[in-house]
Amino acid sequence: MATCYRCGRPIPSTEFKNRRKVKTGERISRRYPNPAISALHVTYGVRLVCLQCARAIDQEEARKELLKYLELAAALILLAVVIGIRYFS
Repeated sequence: MATCYRCGRPIPSTEFKNRRKVKTGERISRRYPNPAISALHVTYGVRLVCLQCARAIDQEEARKELLKYLELAAALILLAVVIGIRYFS
């Protein structure tokens, strides 16, 4: 029986197998003698997840996408205000 990569719950063989792109690891590269972090490498992979975790991952992705669009809209509104102030002043 398969298990969920995120929460570890067993996934019954009768249940549909949901696959999602999840974070599988990360590593930090340092250059010596300067021990400051020079790079952070994050790896992702497609793994089996249960239905609840799949929904949570999908909701998180939708939230991130919505925030991107809201930031873009705010930037466009700010740009329109700045251009309007310069043009009409």
